[in-house]
Amino acid sequence: MSLVATAGGDALIVARADGRATEAAREAGSAPPTAEVAHVAGVAAPVLRLEGVSLSFGGITALVGIDLAVAKGEIRAIIGPNGAGKSSLLNVVSGLYRPDRGVVRLGSERFTHVPTARLAAHGVARTFQNLALFKGLSVLDNVIMGFVHRRRAGFVRQMLSTPQARREEAEARAAAEEVIAFLHLDAVKHQLAGGLPYGVQKRVELARALVARPQLLLLDEPLAGVTLGEKQELAAHVRNARDAYGTTIVLIEHDIGVVMGLSDRIAVLDYGRKIADGTPNEVRSDQAVIDAYLGVAHEGETELVI
Repeated sequence: MSLVATAGGDALIVARADGRATEAAREAGSAPPTAEVAHVAGVAAPVLRLEGVSLSFGGITALVGIDLAVAKGEIRAIIGPNGAGKSSLLNVVSGLYRPDRGVVRLGSERFTHVPTARLAAHGVARTFQNLALFKGLSVLDNVIMGFVHRRRAGFVRQMLSTPQARREEAEARAAAEEVIAFLHLDAVKHQLAGGLPYGVQKRVELARALVARPQLLLLDEPLAGVTLGEKQELAAHVRNARDAYGTTIVLIEHDIGVVMGLSDRIAVLDYGRKIADGTPNEVRSDQAVIDAYLGVAHEGETELVI
C-alpha cells in the first residue's frame, strides 16, 4: 500500500505498492532506569531519543513503549489519527508529563522526567497548538521574550541599567531583529501581535521559539488554522530554519500532504503505539498506516492519498 498526498491533507486509497516502513532499532541504555539524570559516555548521541516511554491517565493509555530517535539536523514528523498520543509524546519530551516508564535522552543527558524549568538550558524550545503570544506587546518585544533565559543580569541590575544588563539587552534585540528579518516580519515588528492576522501570529511564535537558537525545536501543529498559501509559506520557513540554523525539528501536523514534503522521517502513532517509522516513501507504503487512517482497505485499493 502507498500514501499519496493531496494539498488539503485528505486521505484516499488509489493503488497498490509493496513495502513496509521499518521500526527504528531500540538501543539499550547505559544508565540505570531509576537514575533521574545521567550522562551518556561514548559515541555521539542523537539530539533526542525516547526509550520505552509509556504514559497513562488513570485507566486511559496514552503512550505504550515508544522508542524514537531523532538525528541532529533532521525534520522529524509525528503523525497519527486524533487521539493517537502525538501531543502527549511532545508533552513528555518537554517535561509537562512524567512518563510511567521509559526515559528521554536530550543529547548526552538522560531523564525519567524532563525538568521543564531547565528545558531552555538544554537547548529545547517549543510552540503549542494554541498561540501563546503576549498580544498587548509588539512583535519585536514578543520575540525578545524568547531570549529571556539567556540573560544573566538580575532584576536589580536591569533596573539600574548596569553594563551587563545593557549588553544583554542589546544582544537580545540584535538576535530578535535577525530572526524577524529571517521570517519576513520586518514590516510588522512594531505592531501589536494581537492585531495581526492569524497566519502572521504563527510566524511570530516561530520567531520567538527560534530567537535563542535552540538545538531542538518542538512544533505542535504549527500549520493549524491557516490558509493553504500560509501553510506552504510556514512550511518553507520551518525548512529554512533547519537549513540556516542547523536546528533539529520535531513537529506534529495533521496535514499529511505538507508533512510528506517537509519531513526527512516520519513516525506514526495509533492508539498510543508507534506503528511505523521511516522516510516519507516508506511510511506512505505501510499497510498499518493506511489501515490506521482509513480502516482496512478493500482488495486492490491500497494507496493512501494524503
